[in-house]
Amino acid sequence: MITTQQRPAPSVPAAILTAQSIIERMADKMLEMGMNGTAVTADSLAEHSDFTRAQIKDYGPEASDLAKARAVRHQG
Repeated sequence: MITTQQRPAPSVPAAILTAQSIIERMADKMLEMGMNGTAVTADSLAEHSDFTRAQIKDYGPEASDLAKARAVRHQG
């Protein structure tokens, strides 16, 4: 019988992650969760992502603002 395994996601060394890249990745994750009907809270973000609680505390408000700005549909 043939079995398959999912490849682990490539990990990015912590030194390469900048604050801006963390904020952008977190905003993307927030948008994804919201589009899937998942309430975005600090707890749910920690549960559904690889962000640490410290990262969520430090970058969450800025990521939330960015996610909201990205979610606004511009008419015109």
